[in-house]
Amino acid sequence: MRILHVVNHCNHANGNVHVAVDLACAQAERGHDVAFVSAGGDYATLLESHRVVVKRMVLNDRNPFTLLGSLVSLQRFCFAFKPDVIHAHMMASAAFGYLTSRFHGVPLVTTVHNSFDRHSVLMRLGDKVVAVSEAERRSLLQKGFSPSRLAVVINGPNHSSREPFLESKNAIDGSTLRSPYVVTVCGLHQRKGVHDLLRGYADAVRAVPHWHLYIVGDGPDRQELTELTRQLNIADKVDFLGAVGNPRSILDHADIFVLASYADPCCLAVAEAREAGCAIVATEVGGTPELLGFGRSGALVPAGAPAEITRKLLPLMSNDADLQSWKAKSKSGSEYFRVSRVAADYEAVYASLIGPQHRSETQPAL
Repeated sequence: MRILHVVNHCNHANGNVHVAVDLACAQAERGHDVAFVSAGGDYATLLESHRVVVKRMVLNDRNPFTLLGSLVSLQRFCFAFKPDVIHAHMMASAAFGYLTSRFHGVPLVTTVHNSFDRHSVLMRLGDKVVAVSEAERRSLLQKGFSPSRLAVVINGPNHSSREPFLESKNAIDGSTLRSPYVVTVCGLHQRKGVHDLLRGYADAVRAVPHWHLYIVGDGPDRQELTELTRQLNIADKVDFLGAVGNPRSILDHADIFVLASYADPCCLAVAEAREAGCAIVATEVGGTPELLGFGRSGALVPAGAPAEITRKLLPLMSNDADLQSWKAKSKSGSEYFRVSRVAADYEAVYASLIGPQHRSETQPAL
């Protein structure tokens, strides 16, 4: 197939971009002709190294003349590339993708990465709309999306082309960190619930003081969260590592991963923590229960409940048998969350739109 991805940019530290880049590289490796239209960014060279055609266009700008010029450029590029399917991953790119798909008579696939965003309604422009978890599909149905146009492809970031690409970019060797340790990987803003994690961890670490917490990520709440560690008297038990290019080594050496989000459609970091074999405690929001086998592969707690985080952390931090048991449960079955499965699932979505001549070649190889 000839596949055209349309994304606002291809910079690091954006989950939507990570999914799109992983998918484009995997599709090229599987023998498809793939193009990637965006304003450019960190992953442009990675895409090019995988024989993905990279075309730079500004798709999100306040200047209407810039946007009009980009729309004209996109039409010209489509005439040359002749895609079988257009795949849009963000709201602005969905609008560009829709106009282009209608002009060229090519089906449009949109992936809704964040249904809680009020602008996600634009993603219904797709001929097929992909939800990244079953919970997200139900959320989109409640928003009025057509059930016949919805499909589900659960995210899977593991064994991606980004992993070796990011190894030398602001990486941290997890073996050099204070062990044993708990880790979270997320943006530092209210939705991610790091303040709840700190409060839950504070009560647990008072009982088991030889543990440490590492917070990977950055964001507007960093100073406030740093101050909270002082108020809780755990500043010596917590380190903020900031943005890390590839947190895989940190996860590989971590014992426990915690995600305290208030909303998460299908968090990539949870899947990465499972691949690394971390014991996991996470809030039962969005697609997280699906990522954790509804509690079989990790402990689920309500959002906004630090005391429940403490209750799940304490046995893991104080009993090695419990810890090792939950690490094994997390790792078991984690191969499902690999990019190769995601690419096969999307091929099936594309084939449902572009005709039977492609379908025999694009059945998912799970």
